[in-house]
Amino acid sequence: MTVPLAGGQTYDYEINAYAVYFEVISPDDIKETIEIDLTSHTNLSQYVIYTDYPVDNPSAIVELGKGVETINVTVREVLDGTNAVYLNFPMLKPSQSARIKLTFETRGMISEADGKEQFTYYIKFSQPVGVFHMQLLVPKGYAILSPIIPSPDKVESSTNRLLLEWTRNNIRVGDEFYFIVGFSGEIKIEKPSPLTYLVLFLAGMLLGAGGVYGYFLYNERKREKEMEFLRGDEEKIMAILREGPVLQSELAEKLGVSKAKVSIILREMEEKGLITRVKEGRTYRIYIKE
Repeated sequence: MTVPLAGGQTYDYEINAYAVYFEVISPDDIKETIEIDLTSHTNLSQYVIYTDYPVDNPSAIVELGKGVETINVTVREVLDGTNAVYLNFPMLKPSQSARIKLTFETRGMISEADGKEQFTYYIKFSQPVGVFHMQLLVPKGYAILSPIIPSPDKVESSTNRLLLEWTRNNIRVGDEFYFIVGFSGEIKIEKPSPLTYLVLFLAGMLLGAGGVYGYFLYNERKREKEMEFLRGDEEKIMAILREGPVLQSELAEKLGVSKAKVSIILREMEEKGLITRVKEGRTYRIYIKE
């Protein structure tokens, strides 16, 4: 997903806060909610969001002062699976603030990798944002596994859900974030015996003694592991491209993953100078960069 540019370096509005909430209903069904708190610098009556994922049954409201009203939502495909979501609302005057809330059903963010499910989401900002908040809600029946990139700022669990949250302040133009979370079906653990408790206690003592050393190693290797994870998919794509240029839409079929995930990987590879994307109709043809 890309937060749109509001018009050159002088923006039509200021984004005070941008939040994205995902509720996993099933691997094929996700409820997504986006909330934007903005202040207009001009007469403003439309906001546009771009997403690489499907947008089904969208609805939106806008909060202006003390009033809340439903607003019109229009979705159009603009390029190879990228959808533009147009939110039209009553005219905002300069210095007037509003809170927009968009909710819709989507899919394609969860794919199978290495025998487990994997949630993948990417967002890039093209104008400053005061606070960015991301939340992933996983229902009962699933267990979170590695990788979790980046580490969440907050984790809450209950009998019927698991909640992960990330928060970033003072977002700059060009800042981008990858969110990757692995999970599987619920893991059931039998009640431990007294001997098991003793073993766990001794193991905890040993782990505590090495905790400080492990903390420093973790910080050093964290970024390396993240990059190794992404490079695995990059190597698969490079192997395909060595046989000749391929359409972006075909890559998703060859890799057996969603178009959205392929789009995320290709953005990273293009920025590294590994590939070149050339527009061809409503998609791109991918070449190895010489």
